[in-house]
Amino acid sequence: MCGIAGIVKKDKTSPDRDQLERMSGALAHRGPDGRGLWSVPGAGLAHRRLAIIDLSDRGAQPMTDTSGEITVVLNGEIYNYNELKQELSADWKSESDTEIILEGYKRWGDGVIDRLRGMFAFALWDNNKKRLLLARDRIGKKPLFYTITPNGDLLFASEIKAFRGIVDLKPDWQAVRLFLGLQYVPTPQTGFQGIKQLRPGSYGVWSEHGWSLHQYNEWKINHESGYRIPNTEYRNLDEQIRSHLEEAVKIRQLTSDVPVGAFLSGGIDSAAVVAYASKYSDHPLRTFTMGFPNLHMDERTAASKIASHFGTDHMEFEARPEHLLELIDTLTDHYDVPYADSSALPVWMLARETAKQIKVVLTGDGGDEVFGGYRRYVAYAVALRASKMPGMSGLTPSIGRLISDLLKDPRFKRMAETIEALKSRPSIAYGELFTGSYFSSKGLSSLCVPEFLQQTEDANAAEFIASKMGGKWDLESALLFDLTSYLPDDLNVKMDRATMAFGLEARAPFLDQKLVSFALGLPLNQKVIHGKTKVALKRALNGIVPDEVLDGPKLGFQVPLAEWFRGPLQPLVNERCLASGSPLHTFMRPQVIEHLITENRKGADHGNRLWMLVSLSTWLSKNG
Repeated sequence: MCGIAGIVKKDKTSPDRDQLERMSGALAHRGPDGRGLWSVPGAGLAHRRLAIIDLSDRGAQPMTDTSGEITVVLNGEIYNYNELKQELSADWKSESDTEIILEGYKRWGDGVIDRLRGMFAFALWDNNKKRLLLARDRIGKKPLFYTITPNGDLLFASEIKAFRGIVDLKPDWQAVRLFLGLQYVPTPQTGFQGIKQLRPGSYGVWSEHGWSLHQYNEWKINHESGYRIPNTEYRNLDEQIRSHLEEAVKIRQLTSDVPVGAFLSGGIDSAAVVAYASKYSDHPLRTFTMGFPNLHMDERTAASKIASHFGTDHMEFEARPEHLLELIDTLTDHYDVPYADSSALPVWMLARETAKQIKVVLTGDGGDEVFGGYRRYVAYAVALRASKMPGMSGLTPSIGRLISDLLKDPRFKRMAETIEALKSRPSIAYGELFTGSYFSSKGLSSLCVPEFLQQTEDANAAEFIASKMGGKWDLESALLFDLTSYLPDDLNVKMDRATMAFGLEARAPFLDQKLVSFALGLPLNQKVIHGKTKVALKRALNGIVPDEVLDGPKLGFQVPLAEWFRGPLQPLVNERCLASGSPLHTFMRPQVIEHLITENRKGADHGNRLWMLVSLSTWLSKNG
């Protein structure tokens, strides 16, 4: 795991070495174990190394092949590199997985990408062809940003901060509007004009013919992309799930020259990872948990029981509201883009403390998207059924608002709006359910001034979600949206930036490409049915994960924001969102923000919305 950057010159002159040094310096946190710079007329590559495989200098990057004509920089891990080594039979000069890309490119050209199993973003310069190949892994674990300058040069980097001082960074207001509905900016947009991110499962080519984008030949996530399991094989389904998951954990546990630990919550996914990782660890597996001073959202007790069950060497930490006050500016600077997933705070702190102990950590990320674990899937399934009931139209919104007001729970209003959308415009219904946690179409029309809404009308978040769902509105399409957008652009971003800020590598077995492909072929009733989630996964893990974990309620890594905004964070939201100098006032109505604060103080839960506004105000103050 590392940081990569580079410059390709349109006029084929040598890149400015000072610019390469600055780009490299901005990524130093991603690779504290080494640095490398390389250039020829036409291109330059920079690398910051986090040494995990082949700790010797032979694994240093940029790495050039024996001919001296092909050079590569890699961020990530290739888990099947030993298999590919046997297939290629080259004269290897290192034990590094990076060298596989060099030799594989010489044998298969761009087709080497299809053969890689792992998480990665890499850049390969072919000096003979004066050609750059940029590639990103299938599920978007590793980031890769790029921009084309006014004079036609291409710049790329693992993080946008590497471009600062070299290119002009201006806010992209279309992306800002999407952020308000999603809490993240979807790829390829980034929040900055002219700065793009390479899509997961795709690669870009820069040559004398210009810049072009391509998708992997053998990878496309859709309804037909998984292995469809014949009915005759259902009896073996549980064993197949266990086999895929165990192998995914095993290769991530053993493909390392440094010790590997695990993040542990009180949930099913991380417990399953710890169960299998403990099996392949020579010593008690080291596990790490972050909790809150709030009994309803604190998973430390549950995590401690799981740790005891598997005999791990366990450590736990606590995130408090004062930590958020201390870190909000640091988080905004580090994430670069508009980003408001509040669990970034505990993950940041967890990564910081864990990195003091080990360099590689396993996570349970992806289990919910791959196997259908979110509670909103049940809510959406209920809404789909309710929308078909006669007499619901017109009655639903008023009932939803009434129950929501009585119970101080906005989820009932969201459900009502979803049912109504299924009757009037079904293609955007899941979009309205998803954005209802933040700012739905109605919420945004109330919050923002007409001029902003008119200028950004093509960036409606619910419409964006509908487009990602292919115009369908069934539950399976909703799961695919979360897998192809919410996962790579929210959850993967959170984990990558937090862990790499401290030189810690995070590996997610549930996002193994073979496991994902297998799970895509599972029938929907093996994921969500009759109010139950993760149906097949829970059944498969019976006897592997403790019963109280399988049967327990899902908490998620939620931060008690609503409670914090009624107390220690009240001054923060007033200062950043209501003060006369707030950048939000240029396109939002202060009285609506004030109303949200008042309602939250009286017991409604507007924690996510207020955190989004605070985060956006902070980002705009620094970038707008």
